[in-house]
Amino acid sequence: MGLKTFLGIKKYQWKKSVKKFITKVKKGFPQYPWDDFLRITEYFRGRELSSLPERAFLFRLSHDLPSDAKVVEIGSWIGASSCLLASGLKGIRAKMYAIDNFKGNASDCSARIRYRERMSKLKTDTTKVIFDKNITYFNLENRIVAIVNDSLQAAKSFCEPLHSIDLVFIDGDHSEEATKNDIALWLPFVKSGGVVVFHDFTSNHGVPQAVWWAIKQSYFSELMGIYGSTIAFKVS
Repeated sequence: MGLKTFLGIKKYQWKKSVKKFITKVKKGFPQYPWDDFLRITEYFRGRELSSLPERAFLFRLSHDLPSDAKVVEIGSWIGASSCLLASGLKGIRAKMYAIDNFKGNASDCSARIRYRERMSKLKTDTTKVIFDKNITYFNLENRIVAIVNDSLQAAKSFCEPLHSIDLVFIDGDHSEEATKNDIALWLPFVKSGGVVVFHDFTSNHGVPQAVWWAIKQSYFSELMGIYGSTIAFKVS
């Protein structure tokens, strides 16, 4: 079997599994625009680390927000989750802030090595150009605002007032200290009753410890769901 044939079979199998997943999820959640989800999922095939249930959960959380909602994403990479979040939003004034240094900088040494390897495969030292290309492909330039900075500096100069953000998705530096800092920095921007989402909650990084710390601080009022390594809470 040639390489092209093998890749063709893999692509066919993947598309088949995605369509099967969407057929199933439509029965449970018929109110969502799953055609938009399918387009984005197919486009980012093989370039996104999260599972289909995780992506669908993120998409549903975004779509459930009020019209003209505002979303902040910490850690955007090439824009896969950015596109899912932004496409789920409703209203012409809805806004999505994608915060990333786009260079794979991380406090953890092993994480830095992994990012360097991924950068090497992409043949670039920044993913911003790829991010912009992906955002443009889905005509989301007017909805997504990229902030090229780390989380700390972005929070210091953020343009939106406190208690104005409907959802924050934390998927940046995965060390315990950095994740705690992200929580402390960005939680004040979230509305009461808003949503905070974490990726890699089940990883061997510092995310689980940081989330348990936040729970002990009574920062959250309700667990909204867990899908794979993605966990979401309603803010007190």
